[in-house]
Amino acid sequence: MTDSSLEKAFGYAVRLLTKKDYSVYELSQKLRSRCRDEDEVNAVIERLQELRYQSDARCADMLVRHYVGNGYGRLRIFYEAKMKGLSRELITSCLDEVGADWNGLARDVLLRRYEHPESLEYKERLKAVAFLVRRGFSQGEAVAGLKQAVSESLRNR
Repeated sequence: MTDSSLEKAFGYAVRLLTKKDYSVYELSQKLRSRCRDEDEVNAVIERLQELRYQSDARCADMLVRHYVGNGYGRLRIFYEAKMKGLSRELITSCLDEVGADWNGLARDVLLRRYEHPESLEYKERLKAVAFLVRRGFSQGEAVAGLKQAVSESLRNR
C-alpha cells in the first residue's frame, strides 16, 4: 500500500460521496473494484468516517426519509436497507424517529393512485391491497389503508 494509491482511493471515495450517501458496505464494494488491498479499503473508510464524510446513520436516515416520502412501507424499507448493508437496529431507530403513520401512508398512496376508491369493485380492491403489499406495507396496513381511503373518499363526495 503506497501513499499515492491510498490518496487515489480516498479521492475516488470522496467523489462518490459528493454525489450521494453510501453505506460502509456499498462504499467498500466500490473501493474493492479500485483497490486490491483490504487494508487500504479499511483505511480509506476509517479516514472518511473520522472526517464525517461517511456515516451509516446518516445514510439510513436518508434512505428512510426517501422511501417514506415516496409512499413505501416498512417492509420495503427494511429490504432496501439490507441491500445496502445497513443494520436492522439502525433502520428501526430511524423509523421510530420519523414516526410514520403506516395506515395513513397506505391511504395516501391509494388516494393518489385511484381517483374514486369507493367505486372499486371487489377484484379491483384486491388489486389495490396487493399493490400496497408490493410497496412494502403489511397486509393489515394495506387493508386499513384501503378502508380509510374509501371512507375518506365517501366523506368528500
